Amino acid sequence: MTQDKLAFVFDRRAMLKGAMAAVACSATSSLGIKYAAAAEPPLKLGTFSVAIDYAPYLIAKAKGSFEAIQAGAKPEYTTFQSLPPINESLATDRIDAVFEAEPPALIACAAGIDVKIVGISCSLVQEILVQKNSKATTAADLKGAKIAVLAGTSSHYGLIKILGNAGLKPNDVHIIDMIPPDAKGAFETGQVDAWAVWPPFVEQEEITGIGRVLPKGDALINSIMAVRGTFAAKQPDKVKAMVAVINNTKAWMIQNPADAKAVVAKELAIPLEVVERAWPRHDWGATLNDAVIADMQSKANFLYEMKYVSTRVDVAKQAVDLSYLDKIRR
Repeated sequence: MTQDKLAFVFDRRAMLKGAMAAVACSATSSLGIKYAAAAEPPLKLGTFSVAIDYAPYLIAKAKGSFEAIQAGAKPEYTTFQSLPPINESLATDRIDAVFEAEPPALIACAAGIDVKIVGISCSLVQEILVQKNSKATTAADLKGAKIAVLAGTSSHYGLIKILGNAGLKPNDVHIIDMIPPDAKGAFETGQVDAWAVWPPFVEQEEITGIGRVLPKGDALINSIMAVRGTFAAKQPDKVKAMVAVINNTKAWMIQNPADAKAVVAKELAIPLEVVERAWPRHDWGATLNDAVIADMQSKANFLYEMKYVSTRVDVAKQAVDLSYLDKIRR
């Protein structure tokens, strides 16, 4: 059996156990000498920063579910703290799939990096934190405020959309580009007045009593699974298997919320109380449907209009379903 014809069978029991028997294979030369088939490289998976919306990935990782996809090779996992290393890794084939919000993937596409969006972990509504004693009660009260946000992210898009709906323009506030660890310190010491970010950072500030959230708007964060286009083209069965792992894990999470929360708290090394507070804010039943693709297109337009990218991305060409993978099967 050649390497390209290896087949992997996935069912719920195998997914939960996170193991599958390896299929041995060998090649024989014209002289009758047998050579062991070259081992396939391990799956290389990663995430952008720390987020509870990565729960399906975190749980699958903890349960060893991805290991069943590539028998005999333990996956390599990476947590990226900024965008450039992700795009560099995608461009140089050093990572196969990354779990993140949409803008980093869209920025990669705009830069000419072949990236496909093949799955979604969940959707959630963007929130803005202010200090507990802040006089701000709505986004409209943030005029002139110093607001921390990581530029080019869904939170940045969400912040601009929320401000716009409140009648404010970007230049009506002072937006400060900060990675979450730095923004956390700035927010807690009063160096910034507000912070647009995602769970678990929101819940940590609420639980400590330092911050509170303003009334929600309608700006969504879609947590996606993006893969290298060349990886999808050469290994469509593995991409389908990874999507299946995520979808099966989501189904398990919905049926076993207490166990799921416990795993996520352990994987992120944060208190269970934080995860429990954030859990209802996530729609684990979200799918990569037309509405989600349209919302991602809004973010792609935002990145182009704000001049973060020089090319407008057509999201419909980057977001693909499993039928696409069937068509490119080799």
